[in-house]
Amino acid sequence: MVLLAEGFGFNTNILETNVLNLAVVVPAVFVLGKDTLTSILEARREKILASLRSADDRFKAAQLELDAAKSELARAKDKVAEIQAEGRQTISALRLEEEKVIAEFRQQLIKVAFEKALTGIKSRMSPSLHRKYIDAKIALMSSRL
Repeated sequence: MVLLAEGFGFNTNILETNVLNLAVVVPAVFVLGKDTLTSILEARREKILASLRSADDRFKAAQLELDAAKSELARAKDKVAEIQAEGRQTISALRLEEEKVIAEFRQQLIKVAFEKALTGIKSRMSPSLHRKYIDAKIALMSSRL
């Protein structure tokens, strides 16, 4: 321990030294560091607020994109339903047209077959055979009456 009469020296008592150091250093740190700490905290606060604003803006943009995508999906579903309805109508029309073509083909086939049969009968029928045929038909009709 240094006596006051001895002048300047080192205080070797740790407990007294720490209390004195703390009594001088803490107020000095508080006064000098207050502005620095305040500016660091304010900068950090602004950075956090900017990050929050940016995240909010990105969220709003994503929400708008999601709404647009949902709207697009709804339009696509409507278009699919419309195309399916048109497809069903087209299939019905095709079936009707197919039935009509088949009926026409059958008529033409019957006509051609009948003409071929008639031509074949005419080419094979002689006058005497024709007379026998008519006589046989008349006899058949007479027997029914």
